[in-house]
Amino acid sequence: MSLTILHANSNVLMSFGLKSLLSRGGGVESVKNVTHETQLFQALEESTYDVVIVDPNSKGHFSSETVLKLREKSKSQKMLIISSTANTAEVLKVLEKGVEGYLTRECDEDEIIHAIFAIAKGEKFYCNKVMDIILNKQYSPDEDNCEPTALTQRESEITALIAKGMTNKGIAEQLHLSPHTVHTHRKNILRKLGINSVSELTLYAINVGLVAMDS
Repeated sequence: MSLTILHANSNVLMSFGLKSLLSRGGGVESVKNVTHETQLFQALEESTYDVVIVDPNSKGHFSSETVLKLREKSKSQKMLIISSTANTAEVLKVLEKGVEGYLTRECDEDEIIHAIFAIAKGEKFYCNKVMDIILNKQYSPDEDNCEPTALTQRESEITALIAKGMTNKGIAEQLHLSPHTVHTHRKNILRKLGINSVSELTLYAINVGLVAMDS
């Protein structure tokens, strides 16, 4: 996979830093940097990019509105946000528009690289801080909801493999996902079901028929 990246960030050090990082390991053909919203949309009119990376908290340059405009212009454009999570409302506003990934500025090099390649392959990738925001919003204890919890097909698949004793790495290899994506699913499943351990998850999997008792 050889990717083309468009990086929308007004911070020169961050721009050069990301370009240097992505040039080390291979798999990235080019990284173009733009420092203002007008340059971002001009670049998208002139060429196509596998992933657009945006910091919507670049005051005077990019904002959450930039992300919303970008999504309106192109429903299929894959986006990764690398920004602050201090303003939860702004984070959720961006996420509700379907961005494929969101990291904080504190995420390490491996996480950034994994995020970019996972998103390019069509996966979603959120760091733990962002996942906490999503889960706290989605599963607020204030919500009066007595409906039974339903796992997605992918979550059920991962639940069954966890119950069979497989590690995140093993599940990732079997399902052709990144270990981070499996970790995210795992955390989401536990939160959804309101359980805290693998033994409880195993019992759940047996009770609903995801795995046989002798597994």
